[in-house]
Amino acid sequence: MSKGQTANKRIKNILKFFKLNENTISTVMGGVVVVVIAGLIFNYFRTANLKSWQGTLLSQQEAASTTNSDNSAVNADKLVDSYTVVKGDDLWHIAEKFYRSGYNYVDIMKENKITGAGVIVAGQVLRIPKVDAKKLTVVEVKPTIVKAETKQVSLIAVGEYTTQKGDSYWSIAVRAYGDGFQWPKIYWANKTLFTDPDVIFANTKITIPKLVK
Repeated sequence: MSKGQTANKRIKNILKFFKLNENTISTVMGGVVVVVIAGLIFNYFRTANLKSWQGTLLSQQEAASTTNSDNSAVNADKLVDSYTVVKGDDLWHIAEKFYRSGYNYVDIMKENKITGAGVIVAGQVLRIPKVDAKKLTVVEVKPTIVKAETKQVSLIAVGEYTTQKGDSYWSIAVRAYGDGFQWPKIYWANKTLFTDPDVIFANTKITIPKLVK
């Protein structure tokens, strides 16, 4: 058999196969076409939704960026300063630092969303809002210089001395001898006048004995 005849026979066999299985092949081909079309439709809608989602995301990001920028500017305008908490700090004294009123601690708590007992920790950064000061709790006291009055004390000579209001044996000894510890000498010299060493009457003549060294 020649090559041409062999080829013709193969073609006839193939055509015969397709003819005998025409229904099956049509069904398979139809299924393939449906799958391909479904894939194309799915891919179309997936691409469209992805673009729509990306566009929405970009719009949200742009809006958020604009809003955050605006809010930052507004918030910055509403703040006085920021303050980093150090060990031993409390909200009352921090408020006094910025407002001279401890009662403004409630404004600091509100700005920083601090609840409960207002517990703060070292290293915490607080936002200090721009608000009016409440009742002042810090009062500036200007130091005043008081000039001490120098009282002239006259010395007492040995001999007679007339007592004055406010005198004591100690003060008389200081003025007479320059040594308050010598008061017993004056007391013993005038014991007949004042039996109680803690009591001396004014306008009484007493004796100031000579101090023997």
